[in-house]
Amino acid sequence: MHQRPVPGSRPRYRGAFVLWLTLAALPAAGQIGPLTGQSLFFNQASNAQANSLAVNAGLLYTSNATYTANATNATLALVGLSGNITYQGPRLDYHLLSDISVAKYLNGTFPTEPSGSLDAGAQLQIVPGFFSWIVQNTYSQVLINPYVPVTTNNLENINNFSTGPRFTLRPTLRTSVTLEGTYSYVSGSAPAGFVNIDSQRYRGSLKAERAFSSTSSLYVRGSYEKVDFKDQVDNNNFSLGEAVAGYSLSDARTALDISGGYSKVRVEDVLVPVHSIIGVVEERETQTSGGLTWNFNLSRLITPSQRVALFGGQQYTDAATALRASFNQPGSGIAPTQLAAGGPFQGRTFGAGWHFEALRTRLDVSVASSRTRYLVISPLTPNTNAKFANVALARQLSPVLTWDIGATYQRWNNIGGQAPINGQASWNMFTAFTSLQWRVGERLGLRFFYQRSSQFGVGSNQVGIMASYDLISGARQAIAELPQLLPTSPSSMRSPQR
Repeated sequence: MHQRPVPGSRPRYRGAFVLWLTLAALPAAGQIGPLTGQSLFFNQASNAQANSLAVNAGLLYTSNATYTANATNATLALVGLSGNITYQGPRLDYHLLSDISVAKYLNGTFPTEPSGSLDAGAQLQIVPGFFSWIVQNTYSQVLINPYVPVTTNNLENINNFSTGPRFTLRPTLRTSVTLEGTYSYVSGSAPAGFVNIDSQRYRGSLKAERAFSSTSSLYVRGSYEKVDFKDQVDNNNFSLGEAVAGYSLSDARTALDISGGYSKVRVEDVLVPVHSIIGVVEERETQTSGGLTWNFNLSRLITPSQRVALFGGQQYTDAATALRASFNQPGSGIAPTQLAAGGPFQGRTFGAGWHFEALRTRLDVSVASSRTRYLVISPLTPNTNAKFANVALARQLSPVLTWDIGATYQRWNNIGGQAPINGQASWNMFTAFTSLQWRVGERLGLRFFYQRSSQFGVGSNQVGIMASYDLISGARQAIAELPQLLPTSPSSMRSPQR
């Protein structure tokens, strides 16, 4: 397998972005993919509002863009789009969840490139209630080499585009059957000479659901996916079949989904050692693996100002699918990052989150642990164990000033794979940040920020200023909808977002 160069092999590195592998603890609004620390749009704490969209621009200075002993400072100009909007209509539904930016070095030496995450989707009702067409595009980033610091040089952009038909049948008032088929194309940004994970995917799924009440239901689901890679020298085509049964509940205080089932993975053309009369030789064969899968997600409003979330699961998947799934994770928590590998793996995750929101204060705390076991081990796709923690506090100092402070921590332990850098089979990564937001006008805001990051024992300071202009304001919309949102009885309270 080809390997990426270690730090210093490219002249002064292309980028200064840092991929922090933890997520903001959003209050029962779903999760987004991995964020880049130095985009500093901080879709955390008070920054995360439903039905809001803003353009961001600013300047960033970093004291050590390469996270090496010979520090290389850099100044970047940033422009991006952040927000979370949804719409449901009689003929069209759509959503956009964005924390994406483009960075340009002011000296013009390094190329301009995007960073961050974006998930957008739409469903067009061609025959309402029966036949619709779905489109979804997910963009995020994966880690190339887990043994070196996380910089732009060590990140690969991944884009996952899917489209296809969806048919819904309703044999009875309480029963629905959904048949869906999608074609997907996954593209990466690996330079020439390195592993190319571009692939085409064909997926079909059938789901039957039986409602017990307006808030609870039982479902069974079966799916099959075939993945064909463009580069079949360093990648192995595979197929994944799954059968799952589950129960879901969603009311004014609780969002619960629990399921269990079985998955079977078939990986093609795997090199295995074979004993022969001339010694040990390598031959290609098809390998089949499988096992139990399960999933548990619970988000519970324990007081009017506090929500807790618990989540866990075990599944067979791959990097592109896992990235998309992280956007749909209900409740608070942390979604682990993925490595730049096309092969399937068994992933197991546990975590918890706590969200508190008062009149002027908002606090989010999340912890998680993950375990990844690849079905085909390669030098840069080692099995890993990881732990993550995130805390973010926002305090409204005045009607126009908001102060944010927070920290993220992660610890990685690699099991197998390439020989660790400097003998380190495990390491810690840490970030602490603070910022001051100033609402200059109805739509215009400024953010002054400072961040301290540390990787592999090497630190970096980032300081800068960002300006934002609201295209859609969640705060203004919430005020406009206030008369409709006030409950007249407990039964009229809105269910939490999932």
